[in-house]
This record gives sequence, C-alpha cells and structure tokens, in this order.
Amino acid sequence: MNIELTLSDFDLSESNLSWVNEKTLIVRKWSWEYSLAHKFQRRCVELVHEHPGLRVFICTSHPHVLTNGRGLQKPRKGEELKLIDFKPENYPHLPFPLHQIERGGGLTFHHPGQFIFYPITRLNPKSLSLSKMTDEIFDFSMEVLNSWGIEDLGHENKLLGLWWKNDKKIASMGIAIEKLTTFHGMALNLYKDPQMKSALALLNPCGLSSDIYISAEELKALPENALDKFCDEFLEKVKNGWL
Repeated sequence: MNIELTLSDFDLSESNLSWVNEKTLIVRKWSWEYSLAHKFQRRCVELVHEHPGLRVFICTSHPHVLTNGRGLQKPRKGEELKLIDFKPENYPHLPFPLHQIERGGGLTFHHPGQFIFYPITRLNPKSLSLSKMTDEIFDFSMEVLNSWGIEDLGHENKLLGLWWKNDKKIASMGIAIEKLTTFHGMALNLYKDPQMKSALALLNPCGLSSDIYISAEELKALPENALDKFCDEFLEKVKNGWL
C-alpha cells in the first residue's frame, strides 16, 4: 500500500517498519519519546481514514512519562469503584513530564520497561468490536506470559486491566476512538522500575493506590531481551487472531 509518511518527523527509520501484508504495517521502536509517538498515532489515524482496510500496529516503550486521559472508569449501575481522581493543579512539581491526552481513563505512567501496544485500526461491530479488541489484547498477553511460567492472570476484575490473582495490576488499557478508528492501547509492566515506583507513591494511577501495580519481573525471572521476545510472540498471536 502506498502511504505518505515522512519518517524523520517522528524519529523513525525504515528499520522500524515492517509490512505483514499489503494492508498491515508493524512499527516497532523502544524508548520512543512520547510526544513523537503520539504525533505518529494521530498521523496513522488519518492514514486509516484515507486508506480503507489499513491497520497499523505499534509496539513501543517510552522514557519516564505520565499521561492523563479523559476521566476515570465510570461505575456500572449498582457498582462502587472508590477511585481517586487525579487533579493536575494539585501537583505543580510532578517528577516526570505530564501529557493530557484523548484516551479513556485517568492518570497512568510509562517507563522503558513496559511493552506498549497501540492498535490503529477501524472497528467493525461484526468482526472486531471494542470489547473484543480489548479482551483479545489481554488474552494474547496472558498467553505469552503463561508460556513464560507466569500464571494466575485474568481480566475479569470490574476495573479494566490485566490482573494477577485478581489483586495486582500488571497491565493497563486506555483506548481512544475517532470515526470508528482506535488509537492508544495497552501498557504492560514487564520490568520493575524503582524510579517510577517511588514517584507513583505520591500519585494514584488509574485512581488506584500505587501498591496495586506489579511487573512480570516480580513474578518470574524474565528471558533475555524480554521486550523483543514478548513483542515477537505477542505479534504472532495478533497475526493469528486478527489477520
């Protein structure tokens, strides 16, 4: 597919791109500066609108950064979630840059030890609804981590995310939709990050206590080059499930 992308505008090169087929582009870049990655997502949303059938799957991580979405998860009828809202004006001296963005959810965090997946694709009520997409992203992640010996994972908690023993959160999800096209996505904590953990003790990511969050590394010794290995295995699940 012939698409117009000036890669240097996003600190990308051809080595970061690979085509699975004529309509599916994979972008992989670790420690990608957040504002450039966000700018690239916005450009990909435009491209999906311009080229019917195009899908862009971004696998990345970011330097230490905080992002704040459109608002915390709303309780269903009869539920009480007891989430703590983040108000930026109460934190004039945050330890990391803060970006106000258009995804659902509240405050969340990124660091170089995360695997982040941004699916830029058009939803289809019959083949790929939003709930099916989020469930399957979590399922693909669970299957990879299960194969590494990390078990007791699930996403049945009333709070959106991938959880260990329904008690500790290992991955967060926040999706934005524009003209039926998704962007933003999942952040999964592969490696622990003491610097971020210390900063989060003062905050309430996703409205929760920072103690709720855990990493795969805290549950099991990770294989060498875990980010690349997880990405490879995760993308195989995506290709088998969605393409």
